[in-house]
Amino acid sequence: MGDQVKVADVDTIERFRAALVQAAETFGLALEEAEGDVERTIAWLDSERPDTWRKRIRKAQDEVVACKGALYRKQEIKATPEARPSVVDEKKALDRAIRKLEHAEQKLRNTKKWSTELPRQMVVFKGALSGMHTLLDRDVPRMNAMMKRMTEHLDAYLRGGEEPERLLEILGNASSMARGGEHGEGQDPTTPAEPDGGPEPANEGTE
Repeated sequence: MGDQVKVADVDTIERFRAALVQAAETFGLALEEAEGDVERTIAWLDSERPDTWRKRIRKAQDEVVACKGALYRKQEIKATPEARPSVVDEKKALDRAIRKLEHAEQKLRNTKKWSTELPRQMVVFKGALSGMHTLLDRDVPRMNAMMKRMTEHLDAYLRGGEEPERLLEILGNASSMARGGEHGEGQDPTTPAEPDGGPEPANEGTE
């Protein structure tokens, strides 16, 4: 009597395979959203923000000019030293206008800086994620195909249609493929690996 293969729970493999596919889809969407957010931020820095801060700079410059004019007119009022009007409010208003102008100018400089720096950081970001893309685009589909093939043959074995030796060979090939062993790059993961000696010669007789 041939050897037997102990099969505990085929459904566990299927549940794990479904969870793996779902997790890969979730991670894939998260990566797409993250990369999309960075790309939209770069476009925002290149197009919208510079114009926004230039408009604010012009407005702040006009406000500074107006405050300087108000201060000058107040200082030029002819009056006795005792009755000279206070210019405290005008000076405070001018200080506020100058600070607003300096703030807008600094923001424009920062925008120009990051519109150059962020694309470089995007390249670094994508490089750091290349391993995850490889896992999602190549390794997960291979593992999914491996586990699907494994459950198909285990089901066949449980129905009595798969010999134990053949099942062990298939499971061994699947495990080797998962470790990056017998199945090389580009090989169909659902095709069993050939023995080391290659395929049997066609039409060769037996002794």
